[in-house]
Amino acid sequence: MKTGILVIALALALSGTAAFAQQSDRDYHRVAYSTSRRDSLERQVNHVNRMLEHVRWQVRHYRADWRIRRNVQQISNEVDRLNHRFRGGDYDRRRLRSDVDRLHDRLHGIEQQLHVRSHDYYRWD
Repeated sequence: MKTGILVIALALALSGTAAFAQQSDRDYHRVAYSTSRRDSLERQVNHVNRMLEHVRWQVRHYRADWRIRRNVQQISNEVDRLNHRFRGGDYDRRRLRSDVDRLHDRLHGIEQQLHVRSHDYYRWD
């Protein structure tokens, strides 16, 4: 009797797991196909925001001089304007993407000026 109950419980547990796995797999594919170009651009904007915060940490950690700090402040102002344009929804996609690329390059240039250790570079994936 106990073995029968155990077998039934095990069968139910395994079938529930399989159903859950199928559902999550189906949801994964649905999400993977529904990514839009705005999502991609939003990911890039979020990346530049995170990179700016990381470079600010590097500026403090590596004790940057006033020129680099001023440059970071200028970049920060440009990132604020970029965020405002993006969040407002009134933007040219191509121009916004080129601004993200340009700001990324400028922030990476600051990392190079600071002689940041290779493991401290911001990873742009």
